[in-house]
Amino acid sequence: MPTEVAKSTLLISGPRFYSQADEDHFFAWLQSIPEIEKVTGVVRDLELTVRRPMDKESLRDLIALMRRYNLDRGPLRPLCAEQTDEYFRNSWMVSG
Repeated sequence: MPTEVAKSTLLISGPRFYSQADEDHFFAWLQSIPEIEKVTGVVRDLELTVRRPMDKESLRDLIALMRRYNLDRGPLRPLCAEQTDEYFRNSWMVSG
């Protein structure tokens, strides 16, 4: 019998795109992160359904994507708090 995987929904204030290619690259990167199961647009924001706890590489990629697009990383705090690696506990990681 398969074990149940915990999931969580994160609401991310949507990015601003400067070209169609910019938008395409953003969503391609987002959808390439294995722990993200679903991405839904909600008006100008995004709702991400993620598996928890998130593996380190997926979380690093999500943080990098959000930093690159200058998105508020505050919604990632609970995901970072679940990690044992000190890298994820730095205040700069989820601020801004």
